[in-house]
Amino acid sequence: MKPKHVEILKLNKTIIIGAIVGITISAISAQLFAQEEDYLLTTYTVIIEYAGFLSTLFLLFYLDNRKNKTTFRADLIKFFSSIGISEVIYVVIRWLVSYYLLTLNYDPSVATLVSQLVGWAIFMVVVNVVAKKLRLYKN
Repeated sequence: MKPKHVEILKLNKTIIIGAIVGITISAISAQLFAQEEDYLLTTYTVIIEYAGFLSTLFLLFYLDNRKNKTTFRADLIKFFSSIGISEVIYVVIRWLVSYYLLTLNYDPSVATLVSQLVGWAIFMVVVNVVAKKLRLYKN
């Protein structure tokens, strides 16, 4: 397998692990805040998921790339640029879908999970396209 493909697989593995952490703590928080208004519940779960996802993502990216100190800073900027663009799209989609499902009286954990799955599907496509356009992995 080409080094470029190995790096792309590592990127996707990092994102998926971060997503699992984010989804897990978001589902727990959805149950904790279930009595809140729909817009507050949606906002809280998005913020909590985002915090868990980004902290896990940064830790795993650092662990995967700390050996290559010469390009780490440049790769980190490209990595967070691709993640940042994708995150904006994800957060908007996630918030809108979650809020919509909550207004239809879906269970908070179901609304959270469905909105995350829709958001993550779109996020994964966007992050890989942006990473390719930014030439995150040049090889």
